[in-house]
Amino acid sequence: ARRSTCKNALKQVGLALHNYHDSHRTFPPGAVWYGNGSAPADGRHVSWGTTWVVQVLPFMDQSPLYNKYNMSLPAQSANSDTTDSVLQATIPILRCPSQSGIDRSLLTQPADGNFSKISYAGSVGAGSMLNISDYNGARRGIFSPIAQNGAKIRDITDGTSNAIMLGEIVVGTSTADDKGAWGWCTGALFSGRNSNGILTPNTTNVTDGTPYASNNTSDNNFNRRNNPDITGSGAGQGLRSSHVGGAHVTLADGSVRFISENVDQNTYLNLLSIG
Repeated sequence: ARRSTCKNALKQVGLALHNYHDSHRTFPPGAVWYGNGSAPADGRHVSWGTTWVVQVLPFMDQSPLYNKYNMSLPAQSANSDTTDSVLQATIPILRCPSQSGIDRSLLTQPADGNFSKISYAGSVGAGSMLNISDYNGARRGIFSPIAQNGAKIRDITDGTSNAIMLGEIVVGTSTADDKGAWGWCTGALFSGRNSNGILTPNTTNVTDGTPYASNNTSDNNFNRRNNPDITGSGAGQGLRSSHVGGAHVTLADGSVRFISENVDQNTYLNLLSIG
């Protein structure tokens, strides 16, 4: 029953994304950013913005949350308690009932955080989040490049039934882990590779990056604290679920499929790219 509930939720989120596309003639950006990346006096990373989730809130019956969000400010801003309250909100349809873990993420400083976490993420493609050259190349996904605009249906030259749009992720067991933090840049995204290898579903043995320290001040977007079953933090960037044998994905045509953890690597990477 939980697996069916998860599948139905992903289908509803896929429908919301298609309704967004109908209105805007494009899918939303995977994430946005502001400014030139310089740190302000309070030490918060104000150049980083939010994710595709905020953009589709009105299409998931969450217009009150969307209307409270200040789109002119980054996700972590000292100037908007209202925006912070939006990013702390729980959105039940975005949480797999089979998943356990920490429901909140504290980013950079405890005062910044309490970002709510979700179980579903957008695909940046067959490449790595760390490799900017992948954003516009053959490895590009629907939510890549991480910029101000997402892909259009016409960009998906492989066909919408052959391109993964959304997939499951597993949130970490520490508040220092930003995976699933839906309001925070890469928190609601997953990729097909990291610098050491291909991240097939439920990968457990690909290492990349340094696990978090025990405090909440050493976070960044890629070096996440390990889940108990992941030997390297970089494996957490891929498609993962709490289901046995694989993970659900939503294809660009809105259908939901279960991808086996034993899927052929090339087949999987082709599904992550849009052309």
